[in-house]
Amino acid sequence: MKFFNHFIILSGFVFYTIFSYSITYNTTIQKRENDQQSSLYYYYNQLHSYEKIIYDKLKEQLEEGLETGHPLYDFTISNVELNDANDASHAGLRVTSAFVMDNPKYFWVGRGNQQSITTLDNVIQKIKISFKRSYEEEELVGMLDKVNKNISGLIENVKKQPSTCHKLQQIHDYLIKNVVYQNGEEYSLYNLYGALVEHASVCEGYAEAFTYICQLVGIPSVIVSSKTHEWNLVQMEDGLWYAMDVTYDDPKINGMEFKSGNDNNKKYDYFLIGKNSQISKNNFNILYSQSEEHRILDYLVVEDSTDFTFPEVAEEAYNCPIEKNTNYIYDYYIPNKMIYIYILIGFLAFVVVFIIVLCIRSRSNDEKRKQSQIRTPVFSA
Repeated sequence: MKFFNHFIILSGFVFYTIFSYSITYNTTIQKRENDQQSSLYYYYNQLHSYEKIIYDKLKEQLEEGLETGHPLYDFTISNVELNDANDASHAGLRVTSAFVMDNPKYFWVGRGNQQSITTLDNVIQKIKISFKRSYEEEELVGMLDKVNKNISGLIENVKKQPSTCHKLQQIHDYLIKNVVYQNGEEYSLYNLYGALVEHASVCEGYAEAFTYICQLVGIPSVIVSSKTHEWNLVQMEDGLWYAMDVTYDDPKINGMEFKSGNDNNKKYDYFLIGKNSQISKNNFNILYSQSEEHRILDYLVVEDSTDFTFPEVAEEAYNCPIEKNTNYIYDYYIPNKMIYIYILIGFLAFVVVFIIVLCIRSRSNDEKRKQSQIRTPVFSA
């Protein structure tokens, strides 16, 4: 009996130890996953608690829409308690701005929206958010599937890389090789669908595609904007943020456009750089911190969406142990055959001018000789 009691006590102790460890382990893992998930959505973390409720419900409805086909443009959220009745006027704008910048995955909700809010005291009874329709709603699920299918191989390859630097290099190089910078009116040129499916976009497409891919592989990346440009900031293992501008690392050279599949213009001038990094502007070197194109706005998406902060960029560039293979200098000359034509024309013009000058000088010398012979007196013996 005594042995049996000891056995029960010992078994209970072992079970308690294992159970406690299991709970602690699972809690730690869950906390780590929550922290990582939180770091991937930078602007969400700056919202007030009531704004986060609207944000979360908006995301829930969008995910439901991807399953059922609706809603994907028009959303209704009810019964959100505010801290103050006056908070309602800005809550919707702050939420949608943060949502659009945090979630490039939902590429169709970024082109403006209309909102109507009904409040009673400190409660939003109903907020309706309708995004501008840029595509047919029934096409959206298939379009997102195309995006994910196109980058599935890249995601698999990125996850195999030994370090964050190598992962970022794979993403950086992929976008440069597969996307062509192209202006136009089509909405796809301004989001990740244009970049990853149609292989053409402006800076917004590059930046949003970059952040979306980073989110899929667990790298904190933020989209930031100036008056004329959009690019990314990336948080590295040291906890600091660095600038990453894939658009500017995919330049036209002497007006020559490099088609999708051609990365001979690839650069690393904007790869994880800091405030004191040297960048080129109109053939002059300036500091990144002095670049007007990279001066972040003091609001998010729209001027009424205020009170957001942006990551502070590190002083110096991140030291990445990667091989930055680029043929940029070499290919500045090789693909641009017009340069050789101009050089040849210039050389031929020089030769022609040189020959003309020689002929003129030779003729002038001959005339001088003749005049000299005429003027020379002849004496007879």
